[in-house]
Order: sequence, then structure tokens, then C-alpha cells
Amino acid sequence: MGLTLLSFIVVMGVVVFIHELGHLLVAKRNGIIVEEFGLGFPPRVVKLFERGGTIYSLNAIPFGGFARMRGEDDPTDPGSFAAASRLARTATLLAGPVMNFILAIVMFTALAFMQGVPDASKPGAVVKAIAAGSPAEQAGLRVDDRLIAANGEPFASMTDLQTYTSAHLGEPVVYTLVRTDPATGREQTLELTMTPRAHPPANEGALGVQIGVAIRPAQPLEAISAGVRMLGNIIYLTFAIPATLIREGRPIADMGFMGPVGIAATTGDVVRSALAIDSIQPILSFVGLLSAALGITNLLPLPALDGGRLLFIAIEAVRRRRIEPAREGMVHLIGFGLLLLLVGLLTVREIGSLLNGTFPTLGGR
Repeated sequence: MGLTLLSFIVVMGVVVFIHELGHLLVAKRNGIIVEEFGLGFPPRVVKLFERGGTIYSLNAIPFGGFARMRGEDDPTDPGSFAAASRLARTATLLAGPVMNFILAIVMFTALAFMQGVPDASKPGAVVKAIAAGSPAEQAGLRVDDRLIAANGEPFASMTDLQTYTSAHLGEPVVYTLVRTDPATGREQTLELTMTPRAHPPANEGALGVQIGVAIRPAQPLEAISAGVRMLGNIIYLTFAIPATLIREGRPIADMGFMGPVGIAATTGDVVRSALAIDSIQPILSFVGLLSAALGITNLLPLPALDGGRLLFIAIEAVRRRRIEPAREGMVHLIGFGLLLLLVGLLTVREIGSLLNGTFPTLGGR
């Protein structure tokens, strides 16, 4: 419990700090007065320092943070957010999600550096694990062997291996592989005969192997490109999955939305997993995913979120005049209340799942 709580506070603190830092820096750049920059929600625990008219504080509720700008709904107040130009307000609102996307790219780039990138010069499928008693084990296949052909037909990818194997279940197949001597680094080409099983045990394939692709160290631009692609995939799936659920007539709740308790429990699972394998990679991946999710969520055109405020600015640009500040403020206040209600409902559901032992663990996802 202690590790979960500490991990949650640290991880969320980093993700939210980056988000609010974006708002702070761009607001100040555009002459908007930021009265307080706080990590966590009030009540205030301690005033850290004051600089440039901004109070920097640490607050009691660790889930969240804020950059409180002067007069967010009062355009008559000099130096206020509401008095700034449309461009300045838009840039300030976008800065938070953009910083989250940048953090996600940094995390995914670091992950790509650690994991490497696919080596196109080594086609085929690399053996990652072998099941006991499987055709692969009986034939003498080893972990790190690279399967490159079957019955003389070359493989360009893992899919080629899977397709060929599935088409020859129950038949002896001569597989060609490349094996590297760990002592000398020399490669040798071998042939092994294996008979793919038509009815393998649960969680085992026809040959009883787990496969991957050959990996090589990533160059800086390759790692950055991989980080950007990973963020792009997350953004795509965020909208593709709900569209698929709607198309299939399934409830959107099947996406598996998480509230604070769910995020905290998952954070604890990830940190424990990282400690178990003595690697920071699971944490990098999770922080990147969480940061991307926060950026996407805040851009949704919902009241009280950055996206909701951006929607009002867009309407203002189309109408060429502002919506009554008091009316806009009321919309955001109601939206914030509904958002708190949703978070509360998710929290109650997740606490119930934890007490009942039905909350999915990291290994069960």
C-alpha cells in the first residue's frame, strides 16, 4: 500500500507538474499574471517561494495541480487571462497538453534507446522463449535463434513464419535458422525439422515458441521517430477504439476508464513490475502513456477542461464577439462539478472492485 501511494504521488506529480508548467510558462510569456502555481489541490500545505508575482506552493491533495491565473472570467482586469488576446489564450491553453505530449515523446524515446529498433538487415523471426516439451524444444531450437525459412521458402517477417506454420499443421517442416555463437559472435546456418501441432496446449503456439524481431541499437533520430510514432498510435487508438465499440454496439465503458484509485493501483503494479525485473522500462512506458492520456483528455471539448475553454474561444472567433464571461464561467463551473461527480463514481466503483478482489491486476490485463 505504501509503495502504491508513494509511486502514485511521484508519477502523477511529474505528469501534472509538466502540464501546469506549460500553462505557466506560456501565460507569463503572453503577459498573463499567474497568481499561484501549485502542485496538488488546496488546502495549501506550504508556500515554497514567491517570484515574479507568482506564489509557488505545495498543496494537501496530491492528485492534480494548478496554475491559477488572474481573472480567468473577467476581461476588464488588466493582466488577466480573460483580458488577453484570443491567440494568447489559445496558446496558453494548448501549452499544457502539448507539454504532456512532449513528455510522452521523451519517455518513449528513452524506451526506444533502451529497447533498440527492428533490424531490417536480419529478416525472419527471433525465438524469445520455448515451451517445455514442445516441438521446438524436442528439435533442439534455442532462444535467440532466428528462423529465416521453411522448406526453402524465406521469411521476411514474423507474419510469414506464422502463416506458413499455420498452413502446415501436423506436417514435418524443415526450418532454416541462423544461430549466433555467444562466445565468438559468429553466425551459422542450420536446418531443423519440426512438426507444428494442430492442437497445442493453452497459451502455446503450434511450435511452442514466442517470437520477436531482430533488434539493433537505435540512432538518436530513430529513437525520436519511434517515440513520436508511439504517441501517434496512442492518439489514434484513443479515438479508434470508441468508434469500434460504437460500431459493434458495445458500451463505451468497455474501454476501461480509470479513476484516481485505478490509476494509483496500476501505478503500484507498474513500479512493482519494474523492481521485479530490475528495469525502468515499464515505468517509462507507463509515464509516457499516462502523460499522453492526460494531454488527450484535456483537449476534449468539455466544460472545465482546456478543450472546453478552447471551444469557447473558437465560438468567439466565429461570432467575432465574446460570450458573456459570467455565462461561460457558469458553464465551466457546472462542467467541473459534473467532472468531480464522474471521478467520484469511478472512485467508488474501483474501491468496490478492490475490496471484492475483482480489480484487474497488471498481469491480468
